Amino acid sequence: MILPVAAVFLAAGCGGDGRSKVHGFVKHQGKPLKAGVISFIEEGAIAPSGGSAIIDGRYEVPAEAGLKPGKYAVAISAPENKSKAAAEQAMPGMSGPPPKETLPAKYNSKTELRAEVKAGAKNEFDFDLQ
Repeated sequence: MILPVAAVFLAAGCGGDGRSKVHGFVKHQGKPLKAGVISFIEEGAIAPSGGSAIIDGRYEVPAEAGLKPGKYAVAISAPENKSKAAAEQAMPGMSGPPPKETLPAKYNSKTELRAEVKAGAKNEFDFDLQ
């Protein structure tokens, strides 16, 4: 009787669906990226599987919203944001043109960046964008 009960408690501590915390640091031209968004797109998927805001170079996707083990394309975006009006236009449902992207397409819309999330690993991914 003790074994089945122990198995239930062990399974409960495994994170349920196998999601992992993912975190790291993003630099652009040697300096921390002041503000942006990082998205992880699972291999073969169209939409992001998870992501986070980037603030002063740091990002973190907590385990609750984390990523399942697998290979991901990584898109990093840093829209130009010179005013409050520009920020409001970038919000979903707002009209007007989207803010200008400040990073090359090879880091976002045509990303060349990749990461592999592994079960039980640290899953820290740093990106140094040139």
